[in-house]
Amino acid sequence: MHRITRSNLYLLPFLIFFSFVYFGCPKGKPPAVAPPEPTTCEYPAGNRNFAWRLDTVAWYPSEVGGVWAFSDSDAWVMGNMQGLNVNGQTDSYVGFHWNGNSWNEKVDFLDILMKADDVIGDNHIMVAVGYRLYGDTMGGAVSKPAIAEFDNNTKKWNRSEYDLIGELRSVWTDGNGYFIAVGDNGMVYAKDGYDAEWVYSKLPSDFNFLKISGVSKKEIYIVGYNNLVTGESYDQVWKYDGELWRKLFDTQDSTQQVLPITNEEYVGDVFPLRCNITDSLTLYVIGQDSYRLQAKGQLLEFSKIDLATLGLPLKQNGRTGVDINAYSPNDVWIFGTRYNFYQWNGTDFQKIVIPGLPNDDMHFGIQQKMIKTSSGKLFLPTEVSPQVYVVVQGTP
Repeated sequence: MHRITRSNLYLLPFLIFFSFVYFGCPKGKPPAVAPPEPTTCEYPAGNRNFAWRLDTVAWYPSEVGGVWAFSDSDAWVMGNMQGLNVNGQTDSYVGFHWNGNSWNEKVDFLDILMKADDVIGDNHIMVAVGYRLYGDTMGGAVSKPAIAEFDNNTKKWNRSEYDLIGELRSVWTDGNGYFIAVGDNGMVYAKDGYDAEWVYSKLPSDFNFLKISGVSKKEIYIVGYNNLVTGESYDQVWKYDGELWRKLFDTQDSTQQVLPITNEEYVGDVFPLRCNITDSLTLYVIGQDSYRLQAKGQLLEFSKIDLATLGLPLKQNGRTGVDINAYSPNDVWIFGTRYNFYQWNGTDFQKIVIPGLPNDDMHFGIQQKMIKTSSGKLFLPTEVSPQVYVVVQGTP
């Protein structure tokens, strides 16, 4: 065996240095460096450029509750609809399907035994909420709440009906199997899971609730109203945290006001957006005046920006905000009365003129929720004349 001598030890550092110089450093991947954690939420500017298409889907006398699109070529419009009179026969239906080329498949009332006031869905099912009418034609008819679900995988309908008086007016989902609907006299129905049953609960209010939107099933906002026989009308805004309801605004009882708006202001719709990185809330409140409210965490301490100062001209033009659809803080659509459609893209508000719809500020028509698909395509049901409806499609 070779014996290591003192002279060998002196040569060892030189031999190691020589091997590195001659053969090079060992090859290998550089160590992975984690990117810095983001400190804010960034959103691209919302698109304003669309090719527009309008299709008439319901003729007088009709009501359209809304539309849901599983994809650009698979959508349903739901409501209480009438077709054209053919040889004196009226074609009546409650659902109409878009197959990517035309509206071609109708759903008869007897198939689902309900008429829709609102529609929402996810990649799996569509939920239509509304009513079924009972009674005679002599003024004794009453509405009872009803829900229809359509499974887009099995193409099957399922219906639920309840023995209460009133209608379900609006429905929201978190996109993961949780659905919640609100309606007349403070009624609430919710289900958590595609196979779960609908469960009734009651808001601590007898107002009729027309709008619901949320961030998650633990952060939901709704808007309601109460018309008295004296002619007076009042508004309420509530927040739900998954367990308890908290009133944020009430023009009838102003002792518990949380939102920083005046008691005289009409509220048409609200819409929440939350940045999870900074845990900050942006809450749009639109109506007679329209605002962007901001708060941190779950604290209900808001800063306020009047959207008129950002260029939204509804109030100065004598118009009221009635609907809002927000897909990100930089893609916000606000609808005002008389076909005033405005979009905020993160920089400014611009009026969006849709060819084929009135643009003279003289006509009035009802719009339902605007739906946006994953590709950015828009579906919007709207009246074009009394109780005649089209579905507008906007393709980027």
